Amino acid sequence: MMENIIHTDVNFTSCELHKLIARHWLNYEGVSHVFHLILGVVVVIVGIISFTSNGFILWMFYRYRSLRISSNLLVLNLAITDTFLALGNLPWLAISSFRGVWIFGYIGCQVYGFVGAMSGFISINTLAMIAIERFFVIVIREPYRHIRTSNKTVLISIMFIWIYSFVWAICPLIGWGSIILEGSMTSCTFDFFSRDVNTKSYVASILVFCFTVQLFLIICSYVRIYLKVLQHEKEIVNCYSDGNNTLQIQNRKVRKFRSVHVKTAKISLVIISIFCLSWTPYAVVAIIGNFGDASVITPLASTIPGVFAKLSTVLNPMIYALLHPKFRNKLPFRKKKVLKAKSNFQALMKLDNESPPHTSSSLSIQFNANTPKEFHRETVV
Repeated sequence: MMENIIHTDVNFTSCELHKLIARHWLNYEGVSHVFHLILGVVVVIVGIISFTSNGFILWMFYRYRSLRISSNLLVLNLAITDTFLALGNLPWLAISSFRGVWIFGYIGCQVYGFVGAMSGFISINTLAMIAIERFFVIVIREPYRHIRTSNKTVLISIMFIWIYSFVWAICPLIGWGSIILEGSMTSCTFDFFSRDVNTKSYVASILVFCFTVQLFLIICSYVRIYLKVLQHEKEIVNCYSDGNNTLQIQNRKVRKFRSVHVKTAKISLVIISIFCLSWTPYAVVAIIGNFGDASVITPLASTIPGVFAKLSTVLNPMIYALLHPKFRNKLPFRKKKVLKAKSNFQALMKLDNESPPHTSSSLSIQFNANTPKEFHRETVV
């Protein structure tokens, strides 16, 4: 049984054990030592990659002034949060995994759970705010042009994210909900198994206000972004089909805007998929543990969602920074490609002199020397 895995040399009191271990886990055998070792190795690898990649993003912000624009401050906030999680959670988890049991006591468990919750909520809310910001820039362009130039607006949004996340993360420490050991006995998280009103109300609240709402905003924003880009492509096709332009001009312009919307669709799909992959397992465990048949949740099954959530600290910098043109173009191996792209862009601009001034749609784009560059920049997710 689970109590057999608690080592006698761990500095726990019986009272602390009673507070940290849910009765649900007493019905299961402990996780094998081999699994603990594998988990420890995986956590160490994830921690190194996460710290390196997010640290590199922070260095790029420090190194290149051109990256310090208002919209990129949200990406900076995401990198800071992921670094905070990598330093504040992963070392504790790795050490406990190699020992096979949580060794940092009751207070350590509460601190670990708070840091994990705080950074997780900040990450989720930042991802939602990035989606909203992209939605305003690309879909609702004109009203947002003035607002998006203000760093103050973005900083206020970031401040709201931190305060909002702190309020939800601190609740278990002041009596609403609680933080206990996970099934692996090597990390701590919210209590998903107690069926009292206090626990169920807190779990239901964070599921709605710290996951479902954000997922809804992310999906709606990127779907609308894709539809907007698709609409522009159709306008371009109609424009060149009705005009007297050469077939060469038509094909090159249509291909350019088609590649933009295809790229937008792919990035949107990746962003939504990674978000769901990172946080949906936690949501599923919480729903089943609190409102369903909790017997299906084994110690191993309860540990896997935490691993997926930690992986988000590696995936986020790759999606939101290293796939962003402004970041990629600063990389040494990208310089030749950037120069080639500039040359191709200048050649393409020469064709714009022969382009019609606008499409028949009220939402049409005027084709001048700035249009393709601006449109491409704003449609980058």
